[in-house]
Amino acid sequence: MLRVLDKVDLLACGPRAKFAVTGVALAFDLLIQELERGQLKHRLVDATYRGVVSKSGTFAIGRAIETICVIAMVWWHLLFCKIYYATMSSSPVGFIRDYLTIGLARLLGRRTVLHLHGGGFEDFYTSQKPWLQRLIRSNLNRTDTIVVLGELLKEQFYCAGEFVKPKLAVVPNGLTLGVDEPVAVVKTLPKGGSLQLLYLSSLMPSKGFFDVLQSMVLLEQQSPGRYHLNLCGSFVDAKTETAVEVHDEATLHAYIAKLELGECVTYHGQVLGEEKNLQFAQANVFLLPTSYPWEGQPLSIIEALAFSIPVISCCHKGIPELVEDGKTGLFVKSGAPDSIASALVQITSNAQVYSSMSQSARQHYEQNFRRDVHLKRLISVILDCPESKVAQLENR
Repeated sequence: MLRVLDKVDLLACGPRAKFAVTGVALAFDLLIQELERGQLKHRLVDATYRGVVSKSGTFAIGRAIETICVIAMVWWHLLFCKIYYATMSSSPVGFIRDYLTIGLARLLGRRTVLHLHGGGFEDFYTSQKPWLQRLIRSNLNRTDTIVVLGELLKEQFYCAGEFVKPKLAVVPNGLTLGVDEPVAVVKTLPKGGSLQLLYLSSLMPSKGFFDVLQSMVLLEQQSPGRYHLNLCGSFVDAKTETAVEVHDEATLHAYIAKLELGECVTYHGQVLGEEKNLQFAQANVFLLPTSYPWEGQPLSIIEALAFSIPVISCCHKGIPELVEDGKTGLFVKSGAPDSIASALVQITSNAQVYSSMSQSARQHYEQNFRRDVHLKRLISVILDCPESKVAQLENR
């Protein structure tokens, strides 16, 4: 139970994972679960409302109507709360929600906190018309605190002006819901059988799953049967993804067959609960060579670190604060399957190097990304009080 010295009425607005299991929704659900277990008085508005789903990054009438309903609910609850916390949106419709809700909160004298779970604010801001940029700056100016996931992700807000810098607070992601806290182990390379590789993320080209599949072709040519890829995730239709050859399970299986990878690649779909734990527990190396423009701190990388798994990823957005190149994993070039294949061979060719990376991965997780560490930091920022005033997490 999370205990705080002073009870505060908090209004929290964000997406729940009941309609779509996303990183933002899982992180928000973790916060809500802790508020429900603790002594902090709070109200909740689900930003997904009735679960209207549209193409990511685009305008949709249904989503706009849903946003109006969410705004109305936030306005009502603001009358009874002292602090307003919301996950921040980087889309025009989402900005309207933020602008109108932060506006009333400010008018009522409430403390306001916006939390951005990604790294795409600068792209969003610079792509808008000058009049909308002025509104965005105005909204940031009247927000008390803006939470970002890492020091590297502060810079995306600098385009709005110097005034924003003192408002920025860093709270790294933590191990979210859906994965059990694993026991600390040091992984070793198997003496027999295939090395188990794991890709677990949205199946979008910019996340790198095409590159991973193509790297398997190279690995099969070099060392037939040595590596086996477990591909996990669901297909996401996003504005950033164009000319997508593989867009559903049927086309994925056809693509795998085309590459002649049927024996060394298994597609599991979206995995949750025990199945997800099993995939991480058996994995030797985790792969996420992402160049996704809105990337922040991928939760799947934190999950891999928790399971002591070396990570292969790209030096992109907030990932360098998750992966220490040469210590907890390796960085590869974006869109370069040969770079992925080379990194895999490098990690798995020396048992001592591999185990050292495994141990460092777990240590990095324990020091920075445990659930209790994350929640203590986040609630401290939301309440604007020192961490010393936020009690340690404990069971009832």
